[in-house]
Amino acid sequence: VRIKMVEGHSVHRVVHQVRQRLVGKVVKAQSPNKRFTEGASRINNQKFTSIEAHGKNIFAIFGQDAEETIVHVHFGMSGNWAIFDPVNEEEPETRATTRLRLVTDDAITHLSAMTVAHGDRDFYEKKRKALGQDPLRSDASPDILWSKVKSSAKSIGALIMDQSFFAGPGNIYRCEILFCCGIHPNRAGHDLTREEFDQIWAESVKQLRRGYETGSIITVDRDEAIQFGQPNLRRWIYNTAKCPKCSTSIVKWDIATRTCYACPSCQPTQPVLKDTTSSSQSLESKEELVQPFNSHCARDTVAVRLTK
Repeated sequence: VRIKMVEGHSVHRVVHQVRQRLVGKVVKAQSPNKRFTEGASRINNQKFTSIEAHGKNIFAIFGQDAEETIVHVHFGMSGNWAIFDPVNEEEPETRATTRLRLVTDDAITHLSAMTVAHGDRDFYEKKRKALGQDPLRSDASPDILWSKVKSSAKSIGALIMDQSFFAGPGNIYRCEILFCCGIHPNRAGHDLTREEFDQIWAESVKQLRRGYETGSIITVDRDEAIQFGQPNLRRWIYNTAKCPKCSTSIVKWDIATRTCYACPSCQPTQPVLKDTTSSSQSLESKEELVQPFNSHCARDTVAVRLTK
């Protein structure tokens, strides 16, 4: 399962496939690039007990009781957890980035990720405690999240990208969720109403659920795309020059070094906020018009997107 754009929905999809193929089985484990040697030795010949996703993080649990070892995986900006069927296909050579190779009686996996670490139950609880609410988890609590958002002076555009608040959404979802809600990314968390927050949470659940089910980031409903004369429209404003709804030029600026997009008409402009957590850098930079760039996330060419 190759992940080119790591957002919460893609991580949940990886976990679903690994769960189906490996959980409940005893694994042979090794670290081909020698960067997870100790962890691999701990889980070698252990039963793959369970696996779960929380935002962009994976927790794979091996063994039980005193033998329990929990492996934490974070792909970073890209990653790969490939699953091969040794009966019907030849296993490829591992790569320089392959940290963990698992083998069962009917499956072989290669894992490449920015972070692959292991520990005990305390290690797991500490990692989990630092994460926010995941729109794709059944145990997510929007009430807990609201209590944090309404007390924050940070912009909602920054908070959606903060994994200790919203666990899962990345940059594309951040832009699309707020556009669908008509809320400017520069609005401070403590300036939002509960109704506005509930709208953001509901849209987060809707969009990540669709991403999980389809395997793609599609934020435009089919009937809406047809309504606005663009039946193939997949996203509203991310990496786009013109708003599909009102034709206003989309603007972009940086929030904590990541490019944010907004429609000045559909998302009324708010005063630019300064970073209250750092004296050396502001959260937002100066707005500018969007010049779309080539991206594997966009089906249309740059020339086409410049006209939309």
